[in-house]
Amino acid sequence: MKSLKIFFTANVLWDIYIFRYGVIKSLIEDGHEVVVVAPRDERIDFERELGIRHIPIDLSLRGVNPLKDFRLYLELKSIYKKEKPDIVFHYTIKPNIYGTIAAKMAKIPNIAILTGLGYSFIEGGLISKIARYMYKFSLRFANEIWVLNEDDKNTLIDMKIVKDKKLFVLPGEGVNVERFTPKEIIRARENIVFLMIARAFYDKGFREYVEAAKIVKKEHKNVEFWFLGALGGDSANGVTSEEMKKIENEGILKYLGHRKDVENIIGESDCVVLPSYREGISKVLMEAASMEKPLIASNVVGCKEIVEDGYNGFLAEVKSVSSLVKQMEKFISLSWETRRELGINGRKKIIKEFDEKIIIDIYRRKIWNLQ
Repeated sequence: MKSLKIFFTANVLWDIYIFRYGVIKSLIEDGHEVVVVAPRDERIDFERELGIRHIPIDLSLRGVNPLKDFRLYLELKSIYKKEKPDIVFHYTIKPNIYGTIAAKMAKIPNIAILTGLGYSFIEGGLISKIARYMYKFSLRFANEIWVLNEDDKNTLIDMKIVKDKKLFVLPGEGVNVERFTPKEIIRARENIVFLMIARAFYDKGFREYVEAAKIVKKEHKNVEFWFLGALGGDSANGVTSEEMKKIENEGILKYLGHRKDVENIIGESDCVVLPSYREGISKVLMEAASMEKPLIASNVVGCKEIVEDGYNGFLAEVKSVSSLVKQMEKFISLSWETRRELGINGRKKIIKEFDEKIIIDIYRRKIWNLQ
């Protein structure tokens, strides 16, 4: 394969690092030049820390502003025309919409990767309707459209947003099973630790997690609830720092903030919980399973593909505090040996179905086919 110039464009630089660094690293090792395009992010410096070129862009994460969004389109088109990449991978809604159009206008092959349609996209509302219309218009200019599960594929077809022949199901974004390996718990084993890892948004099931914690802690004094992830900021759906502090002060959960060493936190937990309303396919659950942690998650798209009820964890009804409590109580009642068996089963499943090497090979094959 000849050396190519490959762009990865997304709305959050940190997400490119968390979800795609393994793919990028492998493509660079193959001899390709890889450039990331995203807004600046104080959490990661790609050029200084990783030696990977980063082109910053001005992108508004929230809402629809026609003027700002048109500027984004013009900025991306200018970058693509100047840089002349051989292929662009777009992620997240605005790059998928405006970047796809910009790449087409610059005559650059591109792939739009929809990492999750999202609960709000499916449920409706004005913003959702606008997004559906914009997707339908823009995605016709992509060489291919990738989704992470069959449900999202069928939704796009049923809504007549994308034709079947352009769609491809990428089985998640992969897990580095060498990095996310089982670790011996260092802390005292007297307490049971439930851990939720997510951005602090309510549609991730944050409210249900907090309410379930209140109930469980009344009956079990030896149970702790941890939360790891960035706060929701000024988003209408997000948890603010004031709300989080109040919950912490009430002794409901321990907030761990934002950390780069997520595997160390997972390693100190007993069970990883994700009561999300909908996922593309959960990276967190895959990483936890790879570390042989039993899982509790909502029985929804993006979680049920990873959690096999009774095999490597338990599935709860979405938006149901009582169902979540029931599954937590079930986990608490298990013997250490049974918990261990659930964890071992989880790692087996990840290695078989979601190893990062599988995903890297797909990228390589697709890049080859587009030459």
